[in-house]
Amino acid sequence: MAAERIGIDGAAALLAAAEDMLIVTHVRPDGDTAGSGCALCLGLRSLGRRAYLAPNPPSMARYEKYMRPYFAPEGFAPRFIVAVDTPGPGQFPPGQEALAGRTDLAIDHHGTNSGYARHTCLEPDSAAAGELVYLILRAMGAALTADMAEALYTALATDTGCFRTPGTTARTMAIAAALRQTGFDAAGLTRRLFETKSAARLRLESALYGSMRFPRPGVCVMTLPLADILRCGAGEDDMDKLSLLTTVPEGVTAGLLLRQLPGGTWKVSLRTGGVPHAGQVLQALGGGGHADAAGAVVPGPPEAIEAAVLAALEGAR
Repeated sequence: MAAERIGIDGAAALLAAAEDMLIVTHVRPDGDTAGSGCALCLGLRSLGRRAYLAPNPPSMARYEKYMRPYFAPEGFAPRFIVAVDTPGPGQFPPGQEALAGRTDLAIDHHGTNSGYARHTCLEPDSAAAGELVYLILRAMGAALTADMAEALYTALATDTGCFRTPGTTARTMAIAAALRQTGFDAAGLTRRLFETKSAARLRLESALYGSMRFPRPGVCVMTLPLADILRCGAGEDDMDKLSLLTTVPEGVTAGLLLRQLPGGTWKVSLRTGGVPHAGQVLQALGGGGHADAAGAVVPGPPEAIEAAVLAALEGAR
């Protein structure tokens, strides 16, 4: 059965009628999926519903507080499954792939969402899934607490690069302002997320700039082999939003980062100004994402992966 596309009010009505809910976040959780899942869980609980996050250990310690305290206990049998910021079954965490076929509601802002859920609340123009979760909770009448607001602010801020990406809209800023009115420490959070860097992160950035190449006018490519990551002593926290560095050089319209993963595959991150559509470009490699930012995990030598992305970029122009 084809997925039913619904709006904010439709999603709010579904959640209001549901019980025993399990919230799924995507593999290698970032700030948007972690913050959105946490805020939705807290909001549903404030309305008297039983809700948990599906166990999915965060890859970055900075998101630990938004996820681990809300993991479902062993033996929990959900009657309603919600996925947040998760565009397709391939983004479900290992061991949870079967949940994709049972998902009742997907709340997402990826234009490449595959329609795997029975109902999909999808707004590709939203800067973050956190925007949709905020609107849904408000439609349900949930009172916004400081903890919910901090989680949602994390979702918005991380997916917009601290409100700097082209997808940031007036609505994004209005929601952020409403969240800040709850009184959480927004300045401290911003410093922790964006301004403080570990020595390992700085070593990584040095290695990336050392690998910087311009194979075509307007295209910047950076490569990060696993050996460099180990040499820098870096963990997942140190690699958050590394792909933004590819767009720093003047004149770059497309930035490509190839980061080797422990299994030997490569995480491909593509940044554009929205033209060409980054998500559509990486669909050719089994990935997807937004107009200005997308990702994929691809096997093979980095030279071949780079050539494939460059060909896809050329074909999309």
